[in-house]
Amino acid sequence: MKKLALLSVSLLYTLVSLAQLVYEERIELELKDGYESEVIYESSKGVFVMEATSEEKIGDQYQLKYDLYNSDLELEKTEKVMIPGKLRFNELYYNDEYIYNFYTRKDEFAIVSVRMEDLDINVTEGTLPMKANFRGMKVMGNTAYFEATKKKAEILYKVDLETGQATAIPLIVNNYDPKKVFVENYQLLEKTNELLIFLNVRLSKKEYETYLMMVNADGKAEKPFQLSQNDGNTISSVSACRISPTELVYTGTYSKNSVESEGLFFAKVTDGEVDFIQYFNFLDLNDFLSYLPERKQEKIEKKKEKKEKKGKEFSIDYLIADHDIIVLSDGYLFLGEAYYPTYRTESYTTYSNGVATTHYRTVFDGYRYTHAVLAKYGKDGALEWDICFEMYPNYKPFYVKRFIAISDQTENTIGMVFTSGNAIISKIVDFDGEVVSDEEWDLMETGNEEDKARWTSSNIDYWFENYFIAYGSQKIKDKSDKSKRKVYFVNKIGF
Repeated sequence: MKKLALLSVSLLYTLVSLAQLVYEERIELELKDGYESEVIYESSKGVFVMEATSEEKIGDQYQLKYDLYNSDLELEKTEKVMIPGKLRFNELYYNDEYIYNFYTRKDEFAIVSVRMEDLDINVTEGTLPMKANFRGMKVMGNTAYFEATKKKAEILYKVDLETGQATAIPLIVNNYDPKKVFVENYQLLEKTNELLIFLNVRLSKKEYETYLMMVNADGKAEKPFQLSQNDGNTISSVSACRISPTELVYTGTYSKNSVESEGLFFAKVTDGEVDFIQYFNFLDLNDFLSYLPERKQEKIEKKKEKKEKKGKEFSIDYLIADHDIIVLSDGYLFLGEAYYPTYRTESYTTYSNGVATTHYRTVFDGYRYTHAVLAKYGKDGALEWDICFEMYPNYKPFYVKRFIAISDQTENTIGMVFTSGNAIISKIVDFDGEVVSDEEWDLMETGNEEDKARWTSSNIDYWFENYFIAYGSQKIKDKSDKSKRKVYFVNKIGF
């Protein structure tokens, strides 16, 4: 049975600095109770839910367990639900109120919906087209949406969560071949109840056009309109923000001849017409290469100078996980996290006529994050300032993740917090681009003087009011009796 140790300590320790952090509560759960794959979902209402899946089948089904905790990290309620053992987890979507898990096998599916405040659970079952690859789950009202690929063409599917009925929404752009239309991003604007689908149309090997299709709260798709300007630049990542009933601003990254990004862009649209779009090369940003060794920075700068003397533009490629646009009174903030894919070599053995042969193959090994950029655009799209800073999460996710959380926003500053290595990093930047606070704290404390954390794998998210929630795995050694334990921990952190 899982041992739950609640360290109800009002103040484990206080770090006095420009931005004060207080570790208020901590729970530890030893991971030996017949469940696995623990996941935390936090709500700004001051609760969080821990989800876990049974390690073994119960009959021909798996059991999902949901634990509801309050703001004092006290367990309030537990609910369980069974899902068919033949189904496999496919997608996840959650917001401040609900958790949605999507399970599939061939044409069968089940969507498990969990209301966070009271663990009310609903299961929607139905069928979907065979041989279609479903991904990118979003939920708007009582309808779940999925991006899907069928017969090499991309389609949007919507599923009624009450009836389980599935309906296809073709992603058609003018008279282009549907097989040449690709979803670049797929964004839900929860405040205005609309779905934005950014589509890239491949005109040639190196030429693309970008369009935006919008789906309203009733599930009706509007005719796509063109965002790009046929200027040789391809939008490679994008997110938007509605600033009025008729106006959208959107930002992200662009490329020319690569699938990776070469710089940032910012644009504004009114009634489906592009007002302006501006591009900014990464190498024109301040300190974008600051995370690199000085010698490598100098080498890149010299290449840039040589290209410029020849009247050409030198660029470097990056992948950027961009956050939603932050609207200011006199402009907009862009926050993006730079990352790259990593690979490893693994061996495997085949046998032929009793003879073993060893082979080697390259496999994906997760995304490594290196640094982030915060930039401010004016109302006219001009880049007013930018700052870059290093970040080094201590694990490599296998999906594109946003590690940085916005801790606070005032009339003059924005606060950010994230984990880097085994530390919490807090940065406060004013809207003139000046870093007014830059603090770092060790994240390996357990609250027990006899404990020593040997390693930590963790994440930190903004939770509610002036609190963050940090959670993950730790390997801990007791200094008194030399015993070791591996736990899943949750910390409540005040600031």
